[in-house]
Amino acid sequence: MKEFFFWKVWSVSERRMALGAMTILFLAIVSFVFKCINPLDNVVRWNVISELSEVSSVVDILQLGSWQYGVSTPTHLVNESFMASVMEVDYLTVRIFWIFATLGLSFVLAGLTTLTRFWYLAGMVIFILFLAFSRLELLDVAETDSKFLFIITVLVYSVTTYYFHAFRPDAGIGLRIAGLLVASGMMVFLIWTMSGVPFPALTAASYSFPFWLIVTVLFLLISSTEIMAGFVWLSTSGSMRKGSTGLINFVVISILYLLLLLLIYLRNTRQIDWDMTLVSPVFLALAAGILGIWGFRRRADSMGSLLPFRSAGFWIYMGMFIIAAAFTGLMAGTANDPVLEALEDVVVQGQLAMGVLFLFYILVNFYPLFKQKLAVHKVLYKPLRFGLTQTRLFGFAGFVILIFIQKLLPVNQAIAGYFNGVGDLHAATEEFTLSEQYYKLALQREFQNHKSNYSLASLAIRQGDRTAAAFYFRQALFKNPSAQAYAGLSGILIQENLFFDAVYSLQEGIGRFPKSGELLNNLGMLYSKTNVADSAYYYIERAQANAKRPEIPATNLLAILAKNTDAGLLDSLASNTEKYNYLSWQANWLAVQNLRQQFVKQDFNTSAVPADSLLSVSASAYLLNYAVNQARSDTASVKLLSKLATSNPVLAKDLTWAALYPEFYSGDKLRALQSLTALASDEEEKSDQYHKVLGHWFLQLGLYEKAIENLSVVEGLEGTIGMAVANALYDKKEVAVILLDKIQEKENNPAIENLKQSLFSGVKPKVPGDSLLKVALQSPTEANFRKAININPFNAQTISAASTYFRGKKQTDKAYNLVLNALAYNEYDFRLWEQYAYLSLEQGLTGQAKEGEEKVKQYATPADYQQFVSRYQPMQALIEKRRAEFQ
Repeated sequence: MKEFFFWKVWSVSERRMALGAMTILFLAIVSFVFKCINPLDNVVRWNVISELSEVSSVVDILQLGSWQYGVSTPTHLVNESFMASVMEVDYLTVRIFWIFATLGLSFVLAGLTTLTRFWYLAGMVIFILFLAFSRLELLDVAETDSKFLFIITVLVYSVTTYYFHAFRPDAGIGLRIAGLLVASGMMVFLIWTMSGVPFPALTAASYSFPFWLIVTVLFLLISSTEIMAGFVWLSTSGSMRKGSTGLINFVVISILYLLLLLLIYLRNTRQIDWDMTLVSPVFLALAAGILGIWGFRRRADSMGSLLPFRSAGFWIYMGMFIIAAAFTGLMAGTANDPVLEALEDVVVQGQLAMGVLFLFYILVNFYPLFKQKLAVHKVLYKPLRFGLTQTRLFGFAGFVILIFIQKLLPVNQAIAGYFNGVGDLHAATEEFTLSEQYYKLALQREFQNHKSNYSLASLAIRQGDRTAAAFYFRQALFKNPSAQAYAGLSGILIQENLFFDAVYSLQEGIGRFPKSGELLNNLGMLYSKTNVADSAYYYIERAQANAKRPEIPATNLLAILAKNTDAGLLDSLASNTEKYNYLSWQANWLAVQNLRQQFVKQDFNTSAVPADSLLSVSASAYLLNYAVNQARSDTASVKLLSKLATSNPVLAKDLTWAALYPEFYSGDKLRALQSLTALASDEEEKSDQYHKVLGHWFLQLGLYEKAIENLSVVEGLEGTIGMAVANALYDKKEVAVILLDKIQEKENNPAIENLKQSLFSGVKPKVPGDSLLKVALQSPTEANFRKAININPFNAQTISAASTYFRGKKQTDKAYNLVLNALAYNEYDFRLWEQYAYLSLEQGLTGQAKEGEEKVKQYATPADYQQFVSRYQPMQALIEKRRAEFQ
């Protein structure tokens, strides 16, 4: 048990510090693994591009027996595609790196202060040399580009470490680490408050790249034999031997391990191209590093007093491990793939070369001990024949040879990674020309690296150079293709109207990334634009099954179905559709309901109205569709849309138009008709649309003359049918027959015959408000009359009865306003003119009363006129008598 919990014999403070170091290491590894899952996702986002399209739906319906007459109006659909963003630095990744790197460096320096004078000074000299090459002057501290910051940094760390080394040798490790953290905090505060560069953390990380890289490589090589050492323990520990020598087990698993490394090496160097699943070098590096926490103790002990594990070895190893995890996490967090590949080569080739020599070392030195069934792992670093130092030197030489076999590719990749980091820095400061030069320097070192090519494509997009962007996107696909690069390339090709090239690039991308919901969605949307509905549906459905955000393909699926599916199939599909709380999906869902003529009450999505009232594509589509679909149950959208129209001038007309629907069906019909009449007279582009809806609304209200007046200017089939319906309902059946026969001459449509039968059977549409008028006549109250008036403020029977009621209550003004409003659109009904004449007389307006009498005479039958005169003349005589008496 001592082997596992070796720190139990340490002091309480040391144990606490060890647990703290392991906790920090765990967090660093978690951050590193999280960043490594998909490095490109750290710097490139999937943006959603929304486009608005229209489909015709019929929401205004006039039922004529078994036949209904409706006019088509636009319903809005949202089509959404994915677009990969330009590559940008994730500043949070840089900050996390500095937290762990500073902690790791403090552990290393704290351990260094406990060593002998020679090794302490040697370590500090190396540290200062690395500081010298980190170009600290570029941080522009105290507005100077001299060595001021370098000198301050050297003094702070040298004084701190020398104090603990020379004057406080009795200080515990916790105090040493705390002192170095205070020193690091001082430097961070100095840089943060006095640096003249816009991104000091990124600047420092970019130019100190060589220091952190060398520490990481050194750590990977130091821990490269730990897996093999673990195999020795596994084969010879007391719990595993059980009477066996363990030699065969050790040799078998070691050979399998080395064979695995060899296959990875051959695949990485393109000497084999086998489609096989191998263990990731990330796991190999982590396994070696974690095993080294225990294994490095025996190695340190074998060195005697040169590197005491308890006071120095453990802390130096943990510090280097934390730095390695932090640096690799930074490279993954910036998607610096050439560096990641170089580190992968260090892991694989380091463990392969070191492992082969270590296997030779074990067999040469401990073969007899294996035969004697002894615990070889306890004496692993006490060689009998072949020295450990020789093994490490030959192993390192083998590693160097493998690097040279690759023509120093890992070295060039590391240099390319350095230039990429500096390029990121200048891109962040918007020094695009300088940034471009550094990325191109990186390409000179490794021309196929994805990072440089995608970054150059991003710069080209920012500067509007599509040709260059397409070139670099294509080059980014050579060695390490990404779905984002395919999406970027296809997006540029679409902008250049190269449709088939865009389709081909997306198909190629799906071949490489068959489960990329983003590419599948984009290809489906491309097909939908060419009305290839079956292919569009196929790819969008696959995208929904694979996308991280399935609500976006689901939104597009509704749009495709709305454009290409009949109402019957839409009904069956709508019942089986999974619902999403996503604004674009809800906008398309409302569009589908409009197509189905389903106007069931639905809750309003308040997220459609942003705080600044500036509407997005999805928000505008949702609001426009909602206003139309819920016109019969929600009047709140009238004020809302009118308010939003002032904040969104581009959408002002569409919002004003949509607001008329709830106004007409649930609000003030007079105001809705007045507004739509004004739109129809002012707007030429959509004149037909406004006039046909206006005509339909007049038909619904029974104002057939006004309907004929508006529908007569509408061209096309809808206008002709509307004219026929209006004339038939206005008892001009001869005109209706002529119009319908003209339609039949052009196209033999059975539906026209059904319409004829419905029109000439004497069926009349129900006039809105008839039932409410009956209630008001049976129970005459102002509330009951108001309900009947709100449904149809132009119905002569309703207005006449309400006027008579208000006149009886001596509320002449209310009655007069009702009659005037009704006459605005129903000027041919004599009953309204009768009330107008009566009310004018009651107010002493004899001139207006005379006008009313003439209108009644013009529009009423002789019998009705005589009945009117019999009431009107006594009222007129009474008014004249009162005037004479007054004079």
